[in-house]
Amino acid sequence: MTPLRTALLAASLAFAPGCPQGPAVDLPPPPAQTPARAPEPWLYAPALHEAIPAGLAVRPVFELADGHKGRAEIGVAVASPGAAPRLEVWEFSQNNPKERLQRVGEARELVALDAPREARGQLDAIRTAIARPGNEFVRMRGLDGEPEAIVAELQRLAATVRDEAASPELRAEALASLTRALDDHLLFTENRLPGLLAALAGELVIASREPVGERRVIVTTREPPHRLTFARTGDRWALVELQLALASAPKP
Repeated sequence: MTPLRTALLAASLAFAPGCPQGPAVDLPPPPAQTPARAPEPWLYAPALHEAIPAGLAVRPVFELADGHKGRAEIGVAVASPGAAPRLEVWEFSQNNPKERLQRVGEARELVALDAPREARGQLDAIRTAIARPGNEFVRMRGLDGEPEAIVAELQRLAATVRDEAASPELRAEALASLTRALDDHLLFTENRLPGLLAALAGELVIASREPVGERRVIVTTREPPHRLTFARTGDRWALVELQLALASAPKP
């Protein structure tokens, strides 16, 4: 077990509730409940939670850990009152007297949401680290629902990200969810999130749905005619190809 894993196990045990004491009591069966959502995969949630300053809403986007060096990078969506949401990379290290994973250094912007695709921020550095042998990468991919409904959900999420009246918690959660809609290639290699956010500024109407095999669907919108290719990933659908069309000029 790597030192980082040992620290994680200790943290999880520290957060575990104590076992109840006393004689067993027969209790009535609990009422029927809707199925619980699948647990989120984050391994270093306690360390991230402790590192969040007051007044900042933070939602995880990815975790990238080097257990041999006792270091981790966590991608986060952040939002605060009066400021536009951002995607950032926070660095953590276990190399301290307490041998406990703690945040170090300053936040780095993962990618600017209002910049052209050529402005890649930290994307290339993160891609290189993901491919490095021994590193562990964790990220949620895909959104629930059918592709047509996901298009409407993407518009809602983008509107929340832009809504200055929305709470920082809602804006950070919306931005994190938007990143989950894109597969790794679109998010890290092609840098399509800023363009998708811009395309979602207007109302999109579904024109057609075209199944491609058993696990892919192409959804085309009317005007502009964007083509969004979704692939099933587990119980969710993720965007794997994005062809965005320019909006037509208004008729005189």
